[in-house]
Amino acid sequence: MKILAKTKLVDFLKSLQGDSEVLVPLKRNGDLLFGTFDPEQPDIELKGKTAIPPKEYVFPQREKLFTFETNGNKVDIRDQASPPKRIIWGIRPCDLQGIKTLDTIYLSGYSDNYYQARRQNLILLGLNCNECCDAGFCHSLQTGPFAKDGFDLMFTDLGDKFLVAIGTEAGKALIDKSRGLFTEAMASDERKADELERSSWATFERRVDAKVAKARLPKFWNDACWAKDSASCILCGGCNWVCPTCHCFNVEDTATGARTSVRIKYWDSCQFGGFTQMAAENTRQTQAERYRQRVFHKMSYTPDKYDGALGCTGCGRCIEVCPGEIDFTVTLGRITQK
Repeated sequence: MKILAKTKLVDFLKSLQGDSEVLVPLKRNGDLLFGTFDPEQPDIELKGKTAIPPKEYVFPQREKLFTFETNGNKVDIRDQASPPKRIIWGIRPCDLQGIKTLDTIYLSGYSDNYYQARRQNLILLGLNCNECCDAGFCHSLQTGPFAKDGFDLMFTDLGDKFLVAIGTEAGKALIDKSRGLFTEAMASDERKADELERSSWATFERRVDAKVAKARLPKFWNDACWAKDSASCILCGGCNWVCPTCHCFNVEDTATGARTSVRIKYWDSCQFGGFTQMAAENTRQTQAERYRQRVFHKMSYTPDKYDGALGCTGCGRCIEVCPGEIDFTVTLGRITQK
């Protein structure tokens, strides 16, 4: 464990710049978003989670896979340039868990080369949560408020300083590079961090019993709760866009010239009416069926298929962004309490 004084945070982040883009949480037009660190305007926000998770840095909203050109009977394919090196500081535990789940999905079995290249060029520097965020229920899923793994370095806010835990050799190398900025942590620093973690548990208002919900889900396949809880859905897809683990996508080839085309991969949403539309039929014709799919995917299908990987990290963003005021925890509560 190391200690970094808050007054030295900017110096540390400056030391990371060079061949890597450094991203930090910044307030922009009222929203908290990750943006490029500017040492001339180091207005880093230390409270709250970003409106959009950092999954876009490994799984972009829209991505060019390759360009291809026809030349007679030949097809020439040109891959896109290698992704940039990035270091993200201030990732919350729920989002670290989200990337951990995406790693399991995209790098186990068949590996997605595009995802893998971005992931290998990414270093994750987390920031623990001293209190619950709006709508958060990570404590119920054991994904927060303090992270235990999934990071290269993990920072805990102790007031005028950060306690820094080393998670990987890459993280250790960053500290070694800026050795003069860090000091050794005392036992009292670690005790204070433990106290902050315990006190943060009491700040959670939303609580779910994920194990009971998962066990009882199969019995609720035909329950009226799906129609009731999805009645106000307007099919905007917002819940998917802000989710740290949603990973569905579509692929399209678009002509860019007489003989050239580009293959595009972009986010898609299981809540859209056309998501399962096929030539003969749509296998999920109602929003109740689509909402049921989302809950089952989060709580059952993903952990069953990927050896316990979590489909939901308890960040609560889907609750915050939903114009129909659909609350994921209310649905799980119905299932566990009936």
